Amino acid sequence: MEKMETMHVRKPANFYRRRNTPTYSFMAWAAFLIACGFEFIGIYTLKQPMSVQGYYAVTGILLIITSFLLQKVARDNDEDKFLKDYNPGYRSRNTSAFTFMAWAGFIIAILAQYIGIYTLEEPLYVKGYYALAGAFLIVACLVLQKTIRDNEEDRLHMNAAEEFES
Repeated sequence: MEKMETMHVRKPANFYRRRNTPTYSFMAWAAFLIACGFEFIGIYTLKQPMSVQGYYAVTGILLIITSFLLQKVARDNDEDKFLKDYNPGYRSRNTSAFTFMAWAGFIIAILAQYIGIYTLEEPLYVKGYYALAGAFLIVACLVLQKTIRDNEEDRLHMNAAEEFES
């Protein structure tokens, strides 16, 4: 068998700097908006008193907020651990109390949503719809938060690289 030669192509300096394509960013936003639609249109059409609908709306909003917060805190803490390895005097962005509160808030939001679904006096297929909508909302929030942060960091790095090259 003949040896295959590997062709090396020189890539531009900033080739690997952008982590998310525009399509990926669009899909992250689309997934978040669709998840919100599933959650909140479902709540709006729920044949329950306004107080019950309000409960689910509040737990949905709490899921959104705590999912974004937890993703930010987890990523900050991971980056801080890396930076402390190289600079022991580096000050972490989040205290352990704030990290605990982020996790506690997220867990409370999940419990509030799913205990409410469990006790909802509706058929199983309706409960299943809300359970899936809540899970989809959590995942969409985590992906969107990561995408937004990656895009912002990439934009800053590209601007810094352009300034350095000029």
